Parts: sequence; C-alpha cells; structure tokens
Amino acid sequence: MKKFALIVLCMLACFGGLQAQDSNSVRKDIDALTSRSMFGRGYAYHGDSIAADYIVKRFQSMQLETKEQEYKFPVYAMEGPVSIILNGKVLKGWEDFVIAPFSPTMHASLPIVDLDYRILLDQPALDNFFAKNKKAKKSMLYVDLTRCQNADTLKTLQRLFGMLQRFKDSFRCKGFILGVDEMSAWTVGMGYHKCQYALIYVKKHLMDAKKNTIKISYTNEARQHHTRNVCAMIPGTEVPDSMVVLTAHYDHLGMMGEEVMFPGCHDNASGTASVLDLANYFRLHPLKYTVEIVVFSAEEAGLLGSTYFVSHPLFDLKKVKMVVNLDLMCGGDDGIMVVNAKDSLTNGFYNSLVQLNADSHWVKEVKARDNAANSDHFPFTEKGVPAIFIYTLGGRTGGYHNPYDTSAGASLTAYQGIAHLVIEALEQLR
Repeated sequence: MKKFALIVLCMLACFGGLQAQDSNSVRKDIDALTSRSMFGRGYAYHGDSIAADYIVKRFQSMQLETKEQEYKFPVYAMEGPVSIILNGKVLKGWEDFVIAPFSPTMHASLPIVDLDYRILLDQPALDNFFAKNKKAKKSMLYVDLTRCQNADTLKTLQRLFGMLQRFKDSFRCKGFILGVDEMSAWTVGMGYHKCQYALIYVKKHLMDAKKNTIKISYTNEARQHHTRNVCAMIPGTEVPDSMVVLTAHYDHLGMMGEEVMFPGCHDNASGTASVLDLANYFRLHPLKYTVEIVVFSAEEAGLLGSTYFVSHPLFDLKKVKMVVNLDLMCGGDDGIMVVNAKDSLTNGFYNSLVQLNADSHWVKEVKARDNAANSDHFPFTEKGVPAIFIYTLGGRTGGYHNPYDTSAGASLTAYQGIAHLVIEALEQLR
C-alpha cells in the first residue's frame, strides 16, 4: 500500500509539472488577450484596462495575493469611424492607408498639392514653395517617399515625419500624405505635444492617378489615460525576504478607429500568457525565494509601466536576486536570445541557462547580447537590479505592430522547452 501511494504521489508531481508548462493554457490566454473584446489592449476604448481586469482574475483564480499600481500619462486614442475617400474611392484601413497615431482629429475635404521630398530638406526651397503655393495652407501635401532612393535621406525624412508633433507653424498646410509601397509598423501616439498636422500613409499606386481631393474623417484625441501594473506574489519556502521577479508587458497598440485592431499576439500576449503559466507552476512548486510577478502596462508607450514601477516599487529592489522579463515569445525554433546577458550581475545566470540547455537540450540555442532599452527589464538595470530579457528566435509567422500579429499565426512549439529552462535556472539560482 505504501509503495502504491508513493507511485501515485510521483505521478501527481509529474502531472503537476507538465501542467505548469502547458502550451494549451498559454494558447487559451493568448486567444483571450488578442480577442476583439480586448480592443488590442491599447488606449482606445480602454482596452488595456479590460486586459488588466482579465489578468487580475487569472491571478485570483490561482488564489495569489494580487496588487494593482495605477498611474497616468497623456496619449492619443483614435475611436469611432475612420474614413478616407480619395477621388471618390473609399480606401481600406491598413490595406490602403494608415493614419499616424498622433494625427489630430480631422473631418474635412481637402485638395492635394504635390511636394517633392527634396524640398522638405532645403529650408529656402521650402519657404519658396509655400510663397508660390498659397493654396497649400488649406491642402494636404503629397510626398512620394518611394522616389527617394538614398537610404540615409529616407531615414532623415522618416525622422522628420516621426517628430511632426514638435513642429509648430513650420509647415503652412493641413497635413501630409506619404506615398509608400508598404505600411510600416504602427506605434503609440503620445500626447505630450499636440500635433498641428495630419499624417496619412497611402499606398503609392493609389496616388498615381490624378490627385484632386481627399475626404478625411476620424476622431483622435489626446487625454490623460489611467492605466495599471498588475502584481502577484508567491512566498518563498526558505528565504522569503529575497526574491526573483517574473515580468512581461500586457499592453499593445490598440485600435485605429473602430475597425483596424492590432492584436499583439507575439508582442506581447505571448509573454503575458507565459508569465501567467509560470506563476501557476511556482504556485504549485514554490521556490526557496519569493516569486514576484509584475505584468506591466504602457511598454509600447516607452517602458512607462516598468519605469514607474522601479520609481515606486512594491518590494525592496535591493533584495531582488534576478528579474526575468519575457517579451516576444512565439516561435523559438532557433532558440532564445538573452538581452543583458553579458553584465557582471547577470552573466552567471546566463551561463546557468547555457549549461542547463547543454545538458537537457530544451531549446536549439541560448544566445547572448548586450543590454538595450528595448523591453521592461531595462528600467531595473538602470537601478542596479540584475535583470535579463528573453525573446525567441525563428519559427514565427504573422506580423509585427500590424493587424496580422494574430493568435492564428502563433507557434508555441518551443514554449515548453523555454519554460522548463527558465524554471530549472530559477530553481538552481543561488
């Protein structure tokens, strides 16, 4: 009887371990986080708040102690109908056009005036252009970016338009239409500076015909947006006053109006779902150190959630043994990259990942790169806290910062190996 009981206990332990790295559970959370009901987890329709509520409920279902940390920042939110009609032709959002997220509200029918891209980089020529084209003041200026063949010049133009919010009364026009071959990644429209000009990207082939008028209708308002970091805690069994921290950001880009949604599966529903799964594992198999789980908002707005957190920490940062930040976790056929792996505070942990993987072959390769301000680990490193950022390499389909980053295109074939590797490394952390 004792022997039978021992076998049962072993089977239960194994079953619990398998469940902890459950790609089915991860898939379920990804599906929920990328659904239309979350509005892309951005600022339009308060999608990020809906996602935060979901994460809180997930932690509560695990019976974890949960805290929320609220803060605010100014951001644009494009809500309601979005319509672009070019010479009587109704254009399709994202397929035909994209409105820059900081473009101010516009409801107008405007003439189109051509502007050579070279004039934009020549102030005397630009002044002369506006002097000769009085009607430009009440027009949209069309700049064909596809004509620019010099890579450095194109980068300069892209920076100029990216900084359009900072130009006050510099251009005597209503805004710009940029002719492009492909739409580039969307971003967050920060509301620190109110923009005077609309900026609309349109497929170049649609602009090749005679350009007379464009009818533009959308509402995009800057507001003080309240958002939340969501935290949970699992007490350590031996050294509860020291801790490891698991992090991910749950926010994404949201909506361009009421139709175009940015699901953000890879970035970063995948990391959020991974952290939820690891939280469940450590609930069932506690570490000797306390596990703090922090799921950040506003990463896409410039690491605002993690920056706020390290300035207003809910635990003593000096007692943190390691921060493991998971971002961009779909795919992984070619292994993982560990950002900030070469720092003296984190190199030992990275070497442990490499050795454990050499022993068990959890992933194809564990690569290293220097630190960068590219995810939520970075504000911790600025405070002297050991922190790494793990993302996957290869094996992914779907888009990035566009409507095609969907759950349907998400491969999770490498997830269990990555989870096992992270768990083993944290269990062996000294």
